[in-house]
Amino acid sequence: MQLFISPEGGIAGDMFAAALIDAGADAEKVTNAMQAAAEKLGRAVVGHRKTSDGSSRLFIEVEHHHGHLSSHRATHLLEHLFEEFKVLPAYREFGFRMLNHLIKAEKEAHETFDFDMEDHHHHGHHHHHDGNHHHTHDHEEPEAWLHEAQDILIDVMGAVMGLQELGAPVKATLTEPVSWGGGSISFSHGTLKVPAPATAVMIKNNQIPAQAGPIETELFTPTGAALLSALEATEVKPLPATSIKTKEGFSRGTKDLPIPPLKITLFE
Repeated sequence: MQLFISPEGGIAGDMFAAALIDAGADAEKVTNAMQAAAEKLGRAVVGHRKTSDGSSRLFIEVEHHHGHLSSHRATHLLEHLFEEFKVLPAYREFGFRMLNHLIKAEKEAHETFDFDMEDHHHHGHHHHHDGNHHHTHDHEEPEAWLHEAQDILIDVMGAVMGLQELGAPVKATLTEPVSWGGGSISFSHGTLKVPAPATAVMIKNNQIPAQAGPIETELFTPTGAALLSALEATEVKPLPATSIKTKEGFSRGTKDLPIPPLKITLFE
């Protein structure tokens, strides 16, 4: 089976999960897994609905218990969720790849970009840099903090459960470069140009084909970039004309924007 993604309207983690539901993954199973992940972060509601053009859309509301999520805690929470939802080994590995791509990009972004951060974030990467090797494996790497993208846990569970439900591969091909949008985003570190720093790092490091436009808003999020990095989506090819199309799904993000929906296609 081959997985093709058409991201001319951008991609985010929740959009991918919604497209998998539209392609036939059990909506209840996928949203239940996402809800369980969301509840690790705070009080949460996760639901699924159809848009006016017949695409799928997820709505996710989380009242966070805490500010930032550490990379070590995120990894442990994901381990528990994979156990709870009986995620198969290939999809577990994919899920951890997705999380680790984001952790690595957040670290690099915070070393590279000039953020206006509170003091403890400046030093957050250095507390575990003591060079001792008697720690558990958790502390061999300096700690990283997931700032705006701590909802990665929700998006990982959506992607993992949706792919597993469809028996889909954990590698994808793009039908065109990802549109990242334009303009700027405001978050806890100030106002920055689109794509967000972690997204820009993953585009560069993981050779994700991407382009600006077609509208001035953020269309390609850090969780979307982590997803495509984990799917090794580095090639752009047209949809195969000779293969048998088995499933197709369309989705939109939280806003109605004048762009094509995200489309995923599975071929035998």
